[in-house]
Amino acid sequence: MRKKIFLGSTSCIVLALLASGCSSKNENEMKKSFDGNIARHGTLQKSEKIKLSRDKEVKISVTATYLNAKESLSDKEEQMHEMFIVGVYKSNDTTAIGLSSNEQNLTLHVQYPKTDKILTKDEERIRRKGYDSLPIVSKELSYKDPLLSKIPLVNSWTQYYLVEFPHSHKKKLSLIFQNKQFGSQKYQLNFTKSAKYLYFTKEEKERYLLIK
Repeated sequence: MRKKIFLGSTSCIVLALLASGCSSKNENEMKKSFDGNIARHGTLQKSEKIKLSRDKEVKISVTATYLNAKESLSDKEEQMHEMFIVGVYKSNDTTAIGLSSNEQNLTLHVQYPKTDKILTKDEERIRRKGYDSLPIVSKELSYKDPLLSKIPLVNSWTQYYLVEFPHSHKKKLSLIFQNKQFGSQKYQLNFTKSAKYLYFTKEEKERYLLIK
């Protein structure tokens, strides 16, 4: 009986050591996978998408990822541009191209910079209302551009752009897309400079990576 108990205990120890060895061996791969999921989750929570359809067919799809959320929020000098990577898919029968044309455009609703100047009530009202700005920069990106690593998904049927707008000191931002083929309707993509969804903090990430 003692012999059987001893053999059973030995087997448990061997299995535990093997499991420990496997954990150690695969730890780096697990960390890489976890890091990848964390990064992808971060880009997803900064991304928005709209689809314009007609006769149950998607004619235009616009995706946008906000690049500098917290950095912009902490920019006390209000010099940092609001930067996005925008992807535009269009069907073959959709003629509009680019992001700033007579046929279609993309604007960002921004707030005027803060000021110490004494304003009239009308001036204050206008400043609070903000304005819709066309891009300061709109640069078409190649599929090999390293900036595309900052967005959750890249495909060959979508054209991507780096788009920059004036700085806005507000926490919430709205991109507005219009296309004349779809009338005067405005399609809105909403962003925030603070996290919109639950996400792993640095402390949580470190905690889950510690395999003991």
